[in-house]
Amino acid sequence: MRRWLLAATGVAALSVTAMAAPLRFVDDGGPTLSPTRMSGGPYFTDDDPTPEEVRDAVKKHGFWTGAPLGISACSGCHADVAAQWAQSAHRFSSFNNPYYRVSVEDFRKERGVAASRFCAGCHEPFALDKLSQLDRTMREAQSGLTCIVCHSIEEVGARHGNGEYRAVVDGNLPLKAPAHNRAVRRPLMATAELCGSCHKVSLVGEVTHDRWLRGQNDYDAWHASAVSGHGSASVWRPDGTKRCQDCHMPLEPAPLGDLGAKNGMVRSHRFLAANSALPHLRADADGERRVRESLAGAVTVDLAWHDATTVDAVLRARRVGHRFPGGTMDSNEVWVIVEALDADGKVIARSGGLDKDGTLQPDAHLVRAQPVDDEGAPISSRDPQHMRGMAFDAALAPSDPSVVRFSVPAKTARVRAKLVYRKFSAEYARRACADLPDAALRARCVDLPVVEVGRAELARGEAMPDDWRRLTDYGLGLGAALVDCASEGEEPLLRAMKLAPDRPEPLLGLARLAQKLGRTDDAVRLANDAARLAPSHPAAPWLAATTLEKAYRQREARPYAERLLGLLPDDRAALALASRVRGVLGDAKGALAAADGMLAVDPELDEGWYQRALALRELGRAKEAEAAEERYLYHRVAQEIDLALRDRLRARRAGLRLEDLDGAPLPDESVPVHTHPLRPVTK
Repeated sequence: MRRWLLAATGVAALSVTAMAAPLRFVDDGGPTLSPTRMSGGPYFTDDDPTPEEVRDAVKKHGFWTGAPLGISACSGCHADVAAQWAQSAHRFSSFNNPYYRVSVEDFRKERGVAASRFCAGCHEPFALDKLSQLDRTMREAQSGLTCIVCHSIEEVGARHGNGEYRAVVDGNLPLKAPAHNRAVRRPLMATAELCGSCHKVSLVGEVTHDRWLRGQNDYDAWHASAVSGHGSASVWRPDGTKRCQDCHMPLEPAPLGDLGAKNGMVRSHRFLAANSALPHLRADADGERRVRESLAGAVTVDLAWHDATTVDAVLRARRVGHRFPGGTMDSNEVWVIVEALDADGKVIARSGGLDKDGTLQPDAHLVRAQPVDDEGAPISSRDPQHMRGMAFDAALAPSDPSVVRFSVPAKTARVRAKLVYRKFSAEYARRACADLPDAALRARCVDLPVVEVGRAELARGEAMPDDWRRLTDYGLGLGAALVDCASEGEEPLLRAMKLAPDRPEPLLGLARLAQKLGRTDDAVRLANDAARLAPSHPAAPWLAATTLEKAYRQREARPYAERLLGLLPDDRAALALASRVRGVLGDAKGALAAADGMLAVDPELDEGWYQRALALRELGRAKEAEAAEERYLYHRVAQEIDLALRDRLRARRAGLRLEDLDGAPLPDESVPVHTHPLRPVTK
């Protein structure tokens, strides 16, 4: 019989504030690479503006508005790449970005200069040796993330993130090929791990003054998805795999004659994503247009009538390789606007409107994960140091649909829905821009664009078309509801199966639904039916194995788990499943091998440390088991704390009533497939 970790049982009793003392780092036996080491130089050349010129410009405008700093040595030969980078968020990663600057200045005031290295390693690497005297007027604070930083990285760490890289800037960089190429285009440049060194964040005890927490993390979200070739549970799988560079650095024409171009094309260094605030701030119309185009259609919206006065919006991320929105979940503002129109085309009710000052009305459906402080209040000031947990997560996983419900007036003739994106809330923008001395810049800084991502319209009584893909999306989204409502997903999935009898996806959706409803044998049968249609689809063995495991039928589950691991040997979910099943069946060595596989993928994965500790204890390796248990407790996702914080957030929202809807409470965003009422439009 497998013995469970006794120490873990005591953690559930911890209150939200029980761990107020800073937590120490625990050595996990990984590489000795120090987070973010920049060595060598020089970082600036004689062609760059002088420190005095930069200081005077910053005092006048609030940030440097001239030509890019720190790239003159590269731009002569790489004109196209330099021009692209000049529009990118990487260029404006530091104090030349007021939205970031106000956040890091507050952080430094609260946590001190030494702790601000947590930010500086990725945002202002040139300033790592000058943090004690750093201010916004220095060149190092206004240069952002320049060419030489990424192109000088020689090593990244063991997938911890937090700027765990080592860059050596050689002042004697060879200029002739192939030596130049070898120096600046190492194989590491083509890997997602390079990007993950900064686009994965841990909020360590020195930051939170509390427990360890996961911060923003696009790397693991990508690695765990079908887009990377993993994603055991993903019903929808893309035709091929993609890295960060494939989406964010597509090939682009090089009309300026960049010497690095091949066949007239270079990898785009705009790093296009979703930050529409930065190009708008600088009146960069071309940059803003490109961001809008990159967002258009990234998520689709579909509509279906649930009943005579309720319409369902189906959201599905399609061109996103990680969760949407990505990046800083606490500041990205993504929501659904739904409008009810009467027979004359007049808008009579709305959800997701803006107040006169641009503030989003509190009853809007937010597409985001919601971090909160110890009082359950949403983190809204780009202050990760105050984060204490995650109250809910309504962000969209790649290719995993979500459904949200809206009640409309009885006289509604047509419904119109849009998913929109704003980089920051109006409240945060006003705070970040308040001290900019230039009035025109300050006005643009506050006036953040609202970018449309997807839209749909539906007339009263209009049925969802007989499109098996759309019906499968709808069924999958409905099936994610609470158990008492999840069965609503069965009807669209059955329709999809009849329309596409040779496709595995509707069957997998039905298997997922049967699993949720506790119909074990039905779920396994449906998963096996899907496997006969698509033998290499990993969701089939995943569903069969996890269904049997939940029913304590581990011996039956193991063949499916092993088959899944054969299909996806580096998938963290497949490794976790194999480790659990092997361990319960007495195969401690096999469980340990799978646990170590998890930790090779993600050295901060609590499940990996938990399963490693169990296996080591079974093998009689007590000291190693204790060390693994300590790592587990350090990285453990404390669900009881998150649930307590969710209750505090619910209590706060319950106190906010919708006066124009007879004092109805705000919808509970933490409940899947919840309902939002539309508020009457009086004008």
